[in-house]
Order: sequence, then structure tokens, then C-alpha cells
Amino acid sequence: MGRTVAGIGNPVGHLGHLLSRRPPAIILKGPHTGPFFMSERRFSLKYWIENALFVGVIGALKLLPYERRLNAMSWATRKFIGPLVNYRRRALNNLAMIYPDWPLENRQAVANQVLDTLARTIIENYSQAEFRKRIESHEIEGPGLAAALEAKANGRAIIFSSGHWSNHEATRTALDQRGFKVGGLYNPMKNPYFNEHYVDSIAHVSGPIFPRGKDGVRAFLDFLRGGGHGFLLHDVYYHKGEWMDFLGKPARTAFSAADMAMKFDALLIPYFNTRNADGVTFTIELLEPIEHTDPRQMTRELMDHLERKIESDPGQWLWVHKRWKTGL
Repeated sequence: MGRTVAGIGNPVGHLGHLLSRRPPAIILKGPHTGPFFMSERRFSLKYWIENALFVGVIGALKLLPYERRLNAMSWATRKFIGPLVNYRRRALNNLAMIYPDWPLENRQAVANQVLDTLARTIIENYSQAEFRKRIESHEIEGPGLAAALEAKANGRAIIFSSGHWSNHEATRTALDQRGFKVGGLYNPMKNPYFNEHYVDSIAHVSGPIFPRGKDGVRAFLDFLRGGGHGFLLHDVYYHKGEWMDFLGKPARTAFSAADMAMKFDALLIPYFNTRNADGVTFTIELLEPIEHTDPRQMTRELMDHLERKIESDPGQWLWVHKRWKTGL
């Protein structure tokens, strides 16, 4: 299955609360979708410190004006955070695997753009009020919009599908502002302190969100069965998936978006939100819906759209993503 990755939250408000508490255990629930994901964990000083540092940095950045905030997060990630957590190395290694003939300086330039994109996405998703206001002025381009509006009017389910391309919450936000309630699946974070504001942030973008797992997936399927609008990433490594070439290398691939589209007669619409040169605005596109044929062919078409985008502008794709699971 694909996953929804996003976050808005209020890290500033959480900081004082987090630093003042030391609970013996944490109960995790899905507050917006029911108790699908519930677990109990002992207090972890490591997780608590990691989260306190994260919300502290985000809180400090949110004191800056919006565009300066994005620029500052980009600079910090390119210079310090990315190298520290090995994201730069992972991006360079993936780029070397796919483009072995590229000069090193080309791969380094793309890796820098990837870290810039990642940084801006994180701080945008934790600056939801300003982000939503910016998206209000964005048009949605492409033939998929008319098809989506018709499906919505007729109560037909829709699955919007893309890859780890720039900040996909731009499209989800733009659709929400036009009356679509786009739900999706997400991966609960291992750090329960972080997961608290992460889940809260995803839930406020548009439609309901569901944690991956038996109960969450069942609820997501019920949501689609009732004519809901779903949101799935199709470039996620799935260990039980079929082998399919991606950028010339075999990768385990789930057919979830296509399977669900066929099962519920849902419109399957590829989408992209490409960050513009100003680093703040996006070009949002809904492509022609994928014709219902068979899951492999439909997934191949989704992948082909993504590959063409990556070939045209490689820095917009998340090369730190473990798509091939090669140990990078």
C-alpha cells in the first residue's frame, strides 16, 4: 500500500508541554479515525529528546516570516541536517546507481536540490495556515480536473496517485479548497512523541487519514466504497510487491492504487505538484485518468508518468527515499 506523508501541527505550542512532562507510558490512538493504531510504550529518553529538539527547531523557524522560514530550513538541511542523517550520501548513492555516467558535480547539484525540496516540504507542512493561504491562489491544471469534478458530482470514488514528488500536500490542499475531501493511509512514526503532532497535522489537511495496518486499511477501503476520495503514493517499496523496473532498475512494487480503483470502480488520476523556481509556489497538475485495464498495466502507466517527470527535473523527486532497498 502507499502511504500519506505530511505534517502541519503546532510545534511551538507542543514544545513547553513536551519539555514539562515525563510520562511512564504513552497510549497512542488515531484521534481522527478511531483507535486503529493503539500501543503502549515505556518512556524513552532518546525519543523524548529527539522530539524536543525537532519541535524546538521548528518552533524557532516559525518565528521568521514565511519565505525566510523556508530559506532558513533549506540552508540548515543542506549544510547540516542532511549530511548529519546521511540523507546527502543516500541521495548521491541512488543517483550514482541510476546515472553512473553523470559527473560527480551533477549528482551533487541534484542532491542539494533534493535536500532543499525536503526541507521546504517539512517546514511548509508545519506552517499550515500560511501554506494553505498560498495554495489558494494556485490553479489546478490538466484534463484530470474536469474528470475529477464530474466524478465528485456523481458520487464516484476517486484515487489520486503520485510519487515522492516535491510536496504532494500542495495538491491535496488545493483539492480540499475545491470541495474534495481527500483521505489516505499513513505510517505511524516509531517515536510516539513525534507521532502525536505528526498524526494531528495530517488529519487537518483534508479528508480522514488511516494508519497502515489491518483496521486502518479496512476503514480506508470502506471510505472508498462509500464514494470517498483517496490519496496513495505508488513509488513505495513493498516487500511482497511485484518486480517492476523503475528508472531502469527492478524494484518491488505494490499495485494497490490500481487494485483499489478496479475494485471500487474509482477514477484513478495521476497528479504532480512541481515546485517552481521561486521555491514557494507550485505547478499543480491532474493528468488524464488511467484507463481500467489490469493492475500491472495501470501501475506501469503511473510509473511511466513519474519516470518522465524525474528525467525532466530529477531534483524534485525524493532520492533519499529507499525505493530499491539496496542497503543505501
